[in-house]
Amino acid sequence: MRTRLIVTAVSIAAIGLAAFGVFTAFATVSATTLKPDAVAGKSESVLCATCHGSDGMSVATNIPNLAGQHYAYLIQQLIAYKDGTRKNGVMTEMVRPMPLAELRNVAAYFSTIRVDVSTGKAKK
Repeated sequence: MRTRLIVTAVSIAAIGLAAFGVFTAFATVSATTLKPDAVAGKSESVLCATCHGSDGMSVATNIPNLAGQHYAYLIQQLIAYKDGTRKNGVMTEMVRPMPLAELRNVAAYFSTIRVDVSTGKAKK
């Protein structure tokens, strides 16, 4: 009975270590390959500029400013439009064909734009 218990414990430990190795490898690849690129995001956000402005500052009061928003907030909203959790006909159609890497880049770009709160304009 004791031998069976030891063999079972060793088997569970081996499975756990194998799973940890797979997880660690996945996390390393994901962190490297999915790192957002704000420079690429600037060129990938050309269509966004139509409504949100090239500097992320909208000229229309019913369209939100994106400049200076936190990256985590922006990517969360973009993913919500893409998966249908958040609904807006225009945004859903704009975001649906974009790959996740591109969404990350666009969110990174808009999050890097600084806004001067005294003027309400993006800092150049």
